Amino acid sequence: MKLSEATTTRMGIALALVLALAAAPSAPAATVTVNVARTADTIDIRASAVLKADAATAWRVLTDYDRYVEFIPDLRLSHVVARRGAIVTVEQFGDASLWFLKVPVHITFEITEIAPNRIQSRAVAGSVRALTSCYALTLVAPGIRLDYVGRVTPRFERFGRIEQAAVEQSIPRQFQALADEIERQGAIARSYSVEGAR
Repeated sequence: MKLSEATTTRMGIALALVLALAAAPSAPAATVTVNVARTADTIDIRASAVLKADAATAWRVLTDYDRYVEFIPDLRLSHVVARRGAIVTVEQFGDASLWFLKVPVHITFEITEIAPNRIQSRAVAGSVRALTSCYALTLVAPGIRLDYVGRVTPRFERFGRIEQAAVEQSIPRQFQALADEIERQGAIARSYSVEGAR
Protein backbone atom coordinates (compact mmCIF):
# COMPACT_ATOMS: atom_id res chain seq x y z
CA MET A 1 0.00 0.00 0.00
CA LYS A 2 1.36 3.37 -1.03
CA LEU A 3 1.10 6.25 1.46
CA SER A 4 0.06 9.68 0.25
CA GLU A 5 2.59 12.49 0.33
CA ALA A 6 0.59 14.31 3.07
CA THR A 7 0.51 11.17 5.26
CA THR A 8 4.24 10.61 4.79
CA THR A 9 4.92 14.25 5.72
CA ARG A 10 2.75 14.01 8.88
CA MET A 11 4.50 10.77 9.91
CA GLY A 12 7.90 12.39 9.34
CA ILE A 13 6.96 15.40 11.49
CA ALA A 14 5.58 13.15 14.25
CA LEU A 15 8.77 11.04 14.21
CA ALA A 16 10.93 14.17 14.38
CA LEU A 17 8.94 15.44 17.39
CA VAL A 18 9.28 12.11 19.19
CA LEU A 19 13.04 12.05 18.57
CA ALA A 20 13.43 15.67 19.70
CA LEU A 21 11.53 15.01 22.93
CA ALA A 22 13.53 11.87 23.61
CA ALA A 23 16.83 13.68 23.07
CA ALA A 24 15.93 16.74 25.17
CA PRO A 25 17.36 16.66 28.69
CA SER A 26 14.67 16.40 31.36
CA ALA A 27 14.18 19.58 33.35
CA PRO A 28 15.01 19.42 37.04
CA ALA A 29 11.88 18.77 39.10
CA ALA A 30 12.93 20.61 42.24
CA THR A 31 13.86 24.28 42.57
CA VAL A 32 16.96 24.62 44.71
CA THR A 33 18.95 27.54 46.05
CA VAL A 34 22.69 27.17 46.57
CA ASN A 35 25.16 29.59 48.15
CA VAL A 36 28.91 28.97 48.03
CA ALA A 37 31.39 31.05 50.05
CA ARG A 38 35.15 30.63 49.65
CA THR A 39 37.81 31.53 52.17
CA ALA A 40 41.57 31.02 51.89
CA ASP A 41 41.40 27.26 52.39
CA THR A 42 37.76 26.24 52.85
CA ILE A 43 34.51 26.19 50.91
CA ASP A 44 31.24 26.71 52.78
CA ILE A 45 28.12 25.53 50.99
CA ARG A 46 24.48 26.06 51.91
CA ALA A 47 21.67 24.62 49.83
CA SER A 48 17.93 24.38 50.27
CA ALA A 49 14.88 23.09 48.42
CA VAL A 50 11.16 22.81 49.20
CA LEU A 51 9.99 19.47 47.86
CA LYS A 52 6.68 17.82 47.08
CA ALA A 53 7.26 14.71 49.16
CA ASP A 54 6.38 13.32 52.56
CA ALA A 55 8.94 13.12 55.37
CA ALA A 56 9.20 9.31 55.29
CA THR A 57 9.99 9.27 51.56
CA ALA A 58 12.58 12.04 51.92
CA TRP A 59 14.27 10.21 54.81
CA ARG A 60 14.29 6.92 52.89
CA VAL A 61 15.97 8.48 49.83
CA LEU A 62 18.41 10.49 51.93
CA THR A 63 19.62 7.45 53.88
CA ASP A 64 19.62 4.89 51.05
CA TYR A 65 23.37 5.39 50.43
CA ASP A 66 23.79 2.27 48.28
CA ARG A 67 21.32 3.70 45.73
CA TYR A 68 23.07 7.07 45.35
CA VAL A 69 24.91 5.91 42.21
CA GLU A 70 21.55 5.53 40.45
CA PHE A 71 20.80 9.26 40.53
CA ILE A 72 23.80 11.29 41.75
CA PRO A 73 25.90 12.52 38.78
CA ASP A 74 29.58 11.51 38.59
CA LEU A 75 29.26 9.04 41.50
CA ARG A 76 30.61 5.60 40.53
CA LEU A 77 30.40 3.77 43.86
CA SER A 78 28.54 4.36 47.13
CA HIS A 79 28.18 1.60 49.65
CA VAL A 80 27.71 1.04 53.37
CA VAL A 81 30.91 -0.37 54.87
CA ALA A 82 29.65 -0.68 58.46
CA ARG A 83 26.64 0.15 60.60
CA ARG A 84 26.70 0.51 64.40
CA GLY A 85 23.31 1.72 65.57
CA ALA A 86 22.86 5.27 64.29
CA ILE A 87 26.49 5.49 63.05
CA VAL A 88 26.99 4.48 59.42
CA THR A 89 30.30 4.30 57.55
CA VAL A 90 29.87 4.92 53.81
CA GLU A 91 32.56 4.75 51.13
CA GLN A 92 32.15 6.72 47.91
CA PHE A 93 34.17 6.94 44.67
CA GLY A 94 33.42 9.42 41.94
CA ASP A 95 34.53 12.50 40.08
CA ALA A 96 34.20 16.20 40.75
CA SER A 97 33.50 17.76 37.37
CA LEU A 98 35.33 20.93 36.40
CA TRP A 99 34.26 22.03 32.94
CA PHE A 100 35.76 19.29 30.73
CA LEU A 101 37.99 17.89 33.48
CA LYS A 102 37.21 15.17 36.00
CA VAL A 103 38.91 15.31 39.39
CA PRO A 104 38.84 11.83 41.03
CA VAL A 105 37.30 11.82 44.50
CA HIS A 106 37.40 9.01 47.09
CA ILE A 107 35.87 9.72 50.50
CA THR A 108 34.88 7.56 53.44
CA PHE A 109 32.19 9.19 55.56
CA GLU A 110 31.14 8.58 59.13
CA ILE A 111 27.46 9.46 59.20
CA THR A 112 25.27 9.95 62.25
CA GLU A 113 21.58 9.40 61.51
CA ILE A 114 19.28 11.36 63.81
CA ALA A 115 15.95 9.95 62.67
CA PRO A 116 13.62 11.07 61.31
CA ASN A 117 14.97 14.37 60.07
CA ARG A 118 18.74 14.92 60.31
CA ILE A 119 22.01 13.35 59.22
CA GLN A 120 25.46 14.66 60.08
CA SER A 121 28.61 13.43 58.41
CA ARG A 122 32.34 13.92 58.38
CA ALA A 123 35.05 12.57 56.12
CA VAL A 124 37.30 10.11 57.96
CA ALA A 125 39.49 9.21 54.96
CA GLY A 126 39.98 10.16 51.36
CA SER A 127 40.64 12.96 48.90
CA VAL A 128 39.88 15.98 51.09
CA ARG A 129 41.63 17.20 54.21
CA ALA A 130 38.29 17.83 55.95
CA LEU A 131 34.63 17.65 55.02
CA THR A 132 31.71 18.07 57.38
CA SER A 133 28.07 18.29 56.36
CA CYS A 134 24.54 18.18 57.66
CA TYR A 135 21.23 17.45 55.95
CA ALA A 136 18.01 18.47 57.71
CA LEU A 137 14.37 17.83 56.83
CA THR A 138 11.66 20.23 57.98
CA LEU A 139 7.92 19.89 57.42
CA VAL A 140 6.48 22.83 55.48
CA ALA A 141 3.08 23.51 53.92
CA PRO A 142 3.66 22.01 50.43
CA GLY A 143 5.72 19.04 51.69
CA ILE A 144 9.24 18.96 53.08
CA ARG A 145 12.21 21.33 53.06
CA LEU A 146 15.65 19.84 52.55
CA ASP A 147 18.56 21.92 53.85
CA TYR A 148 22.27 21.20 53.42
CA VAL A 149 25.23 22.84 55.14
CA GLY A 150 28.74 21.69 54.25
CA ARG A 151 32.36 22.75 54.73
CA VAL A 152 35.19 21.36 52.58
CA THR A 153 38.94 21.80 53.04
CA PRO A 154 40.96 20.56 50.02
CA ARG A 155 43.85 18.20 50.72
CA PHE A 156 46.51 19.74 48.48
CA GLU A 157 47.38 23.43 48.82
CA ARG A 158 49.05 23.48 45.41
CA PHE A 159 45.86 22.32 43.65
CA GLY A 160 43.50 23.88 46.17
CA ARG A 161 41.95 26.36 43.74
CA ILE A 162 41.28 23.63 41.17
CA GLU A 163 39.74 21.41 43.85
CA GLN A 164 37.65 24.31 45.13
CA ALA A 165 36.32 25.08 41.65
CA ALA A 166 35.49 21.39 41.14
CA VAL A 167 33.64 21.22 44.47
CA GLU A 168 31.75 24.43 43.67
CA GLN A 169 30.47 22.89 40.44
CA SER A 170 29.83 19.35 41.71
CA ILE A 171 28.05 19.77 45.04
CA PRO A 172 25.19 21.94 43.69
CA ARG A 173 24.63 19.39 40.87
CA GLN A 174 24.58 16.55 43.39
CA PHE A 175 22.19 18.41 45.71
CA GLN A 176 19.91 19.08 42.74
CA ALA A 177 19.95 15.38 41.83
CA LEU A 178 19.13 14.36 45.42
CA ALA A 179 16.25 16.86 45.58
CA ASP A 180 14.92 15.65 42.21
CA GLU A 181 15.02 12.02 43.35
CA ILE A 182 13.12 12.83 46.55
CA GLU A 183 10.44 14.59 44.48
CA ARG A 184 10.32 11.68 42.02
CA GLN A 185 9.90 9.15 44.81
CA GLY A 186 7.33 11.44 46.46
CA ALA A 187 5.26 11.44 43.26
CA ILE A 188 5.43 7.61 43.15
CA ALA A 189 4.33 7.39 46.80
CA ARG A 190 1.41 9.75 46.13
CA SER A 191 0.27 7.72 43.10
CA TYR A 192 0.32 4.52 45.18
CA SER A 193 -1.74 6.17 47.94
CA VAL A 194 -4.30 7.40 45.35
CA GLU A 195 -4.51 3.91 43.81
CA GLY A 196 -4.90 2.34 47.26
CA ALA A 197 -7.72 4.74 48.16
CA ARG A 198 -9.79 3.65 45.12
